[in-house]
Parts: sequence; C-alpha cells; structure tokens
Amino acid sequence: ILHSTQARFRAPLVWPDTILVATRVTQPWPDRFTMLYEVRSRSLGCLAAEGSGVIVAFDYRTLAKAPLPDLICERMAQLEAGA
Repeated sequence: ILHSTQARFRAPLVWPDTILVATRVTQPWPDRFTMLYEVRSRSLGCLAAEGSGVIVAFDYRTLAKAPLPDLICERMAQLEAGA
C-alpha cells in the first residue's frame, strides 16, 4: 500500500516529447521499501521530474502492515543487481 509520495518538477514537458522513466528500490526494510523515480525529457535533454514513494506491505485480512513476501524481496534484489 502506498504510504507516502513526493515529487519535484524541474522542467515542463511539452507535446510532442519522448520521455524516459527510471525507477530503483532503496532503503529496503522488512515491511517496506522506498522507490526513487526520474523522468527525463529527450527533447530538452534534461531531468524533468524526480520523486520517491514509500510502499508498505499490508495484510487486508488483519488490516495491519505485514512483512514483505520473500519473493518480492528476491525480485527486487535481482533487479537492483541487474539480473
């Protein structure tokens, strides 16, 4: 479940443009992780926006946060390692 998010807009995007969106996981905890985001404009050749979001594992049966599933942790580690 999305705990919090923030964004900083650095340059306006104008149609038509091609953008590149990149994300990575940082600060993994047993029950949450932070994702960082970048949006780059090809026509401007610069960073157009950046942000982050904190995602918390949530059990809807108990209505409480929960540990991240092992499979999710393994996949995040693989992506960060470039696998």
